[in-house]
Amino acid sequence: MKYTEALKQLQRKKISPIYLIYGEETYLAEKFLKTLLSIVNPQNDSEAIQYFDTSSDMKALLQALDSSPFFSEKNIIIANDLKIFQDKLSEKDKRDEQDFINYLPTLPEYSILILRYHKNKIDKRRKLFKSIDKYGSIIECETLNYWNINDWLNARLHELNLRFDREAYAYFIEAVKSMDKISLGFLDQELVKLTLYTDDKFINRQTLENVFSTIPEISAFRLWDSLCEKNISIALELFLIQQSSGVHPLRLLAFLVRQIRQLWQVKIYLSEGQNIKQIASTLKLHPFITEKIVKQANNFSLQCIERTLHKLAVADYKLKTGSNEPALIENILIEFCQ
Repeated sequence: MKYTEALKQLQRKKISPIYLIYGEETYLAEKFLKTLLSIVNPQNDSEAIQYFDTSSDMKALLQALDSSPFFSEKNIIIANDLKIFQDKLSEKDKRDEQDFINYLPTLPEYSILILRYHKNKIDKRRKLFKSIDKYGSIIECETLNYWNINDWLNARLHELNLRFDREAYAYFIEAVKSMDKISLGFLDQELVKLTLYTDDKFINRQTLENVFSTIPEISAFRLWDSLCEKNISIALELFLIQQSSGVHPLRLLAFLVRQIRQLWQVKIYLSEGQNIKQIASTLKLHPFITEKIVKQANNFSLQCIERTLHKLAVADYKLKTGSNEPALIENILIEFCQ
């Protein structure tokens, strides 16, 4: 079950006796656990919860599940990274796994078991996985990509009582797209900063840029905007900021290649007569972003874009083979803006 679907079930107070929460996005896992506990333990009674981990004995865990709650309505057991979920199991782990599977149908109504697994991916073909799915709920907290971050973003903005205007929304999505790896915990912190930065609940692009300006990926994103506006002085200033921040030239180069290749693709599709909606669908981009790239593409000839792609490829080769030309990327930026 996907995170958003599981969260909706919680909001409807539909509670399972067993939960397995796993996946790379710990922010979503923590938020789901917090929401679940607020429902099954509304008094926030620490004595109602027992914790187990990798070193815990399976027999002790099963005995805890059988024990009747004394001071609360539910007996809540949270078990983190149990050995039975590992890929390679010892003979004892295999016996524990089978004992656990055999126990699941007999779980008392007064107990709730919450399993968390942070380490590796879980083999969904295993009997253990299928048994938990049969008697409970499995919550997969996948790392989000920029194209499926809308639900999380809109929900978080609602919680913070914020709204983005059209340009701010497009800026946020494209800025996130430029990141090598999306961390919802990090993005959440940046959104919270907005509530401290301004009393205005309606956020425009300029406010968003000001708050995000210190993030290296966002700095690169602003550099690209300056290039597309042919504002070379600002672009070079931001390029120097990238260098002083310790951003490796190959990382910046990879970002520029990705952006210019996208510009080239849009230029080709425009020449074939495709409209913004068609291009957005083909490239799997948000229409706001596609509209912006189309405007940027109109500032450059196809020959200029292809020439720059070739120069970036040469620069990539030189950097990877030990070249240390200080002005290698800088010259490409200048020529691109001419």
